[in-house]
Formats: sequence, C-alpha cells, structure tokens
Amino acid sequence: MSDENQEVYSLMIPTVNSNILLPNTNVAEVVPFSNVELFEDDSTRPNWYLGHLVWRGMDIPLVSIDLIKGETDAQANKRSRVAVTHTLNSNGELPYLAIVVQGIPRLSHVKHDNIQFVQDENLSDAEKMRVEIDSVIATIPDLDKLEAMVLEANEAA
Repeated sequence: MSDENQEVYSLMIPTVNSNILLPNTNVAEVVPFSNVELFEDDSTRPNWYLGHLVWRGMDIPLVSIDLIKGETDAQANKRSRVAVTHTLNSNGELPYLAIVVQGIPRLSHVKHDNIQFVQDENLSDAEKMRVEIDSVIATIPDLDKLEAMVLEANEAA
C-alpha cells in the first residue's frame, strides 16, 4: 500500500478559540471537567498548570494549552472537558497528561490529500505545528514539550 492511501484516525478537539488534533491512539479518554483538584493561587507554578485530574486512581497533571498561548481561561466555559493523553517518552512518573478542552471531539480521517501545513511564526511552546484538515485549522500539540514543562514545574514547586 502506498503512503498516499494511508490515513491516521485522529480526534479534532475544540479548545477555547481553535482546535487541537491528536492521533486517536494518543488520546486515552475525554472526560467531563470533574474530579479535578485545582491548585490554590500558587506563585510557584505557572498559570497554565491548573492542578490534577483524578483519573482511574491516578493524579494526572492538568494543563491548559489555551493559557500557554496567552488566551482566556479554559475553565470559564460550561462545555469544558478534559482530554487524557498518553505521554510519548515512556516516563513511569508521568504516563499521562490531562489537557483542558471544550466541547466534544470528532473523528477526523487524516490523509495525504486532505492535510496542509499552515505556516505560523507565532506557535507557543505547547504547539508543534498548525495544519488544515478539510478546511478546519488545528494545532498539533507538542506533547514532549508539555511533558518537559510539567516536569520542570513540578521540580520548581
């Protein structure tokens, strides 16, 4: 089978002002914004590191890509949900990250002929790249960088 015929099943997940795109296999689950333990106002942690999601008996670091990008607080919406993602580095201390999202994700079939890279000089630390899939703009999060940022914030706290 040629590369042009291959497709990656992905999830297009709404955020406050945009979308993130993740391969379906990277997303463990999308859950309601509940079972969340938010940090008290804590000057030792960055504002984007919101607290922890209690998920399957584990405390998963809860982060906001929107706040990293300098946008509004992702918790301000009643449609807030949490996408639990696998980290990529097989780190036993941090096997998952929880990302605040909005609304319900939808399945997106990413193929060679329906994806275009969008040139953007203003990507935040949390973003790997911007793409357009079937006329919808989305950001691909940099999960490695997010993991490193959380580990660094935990060491500093």
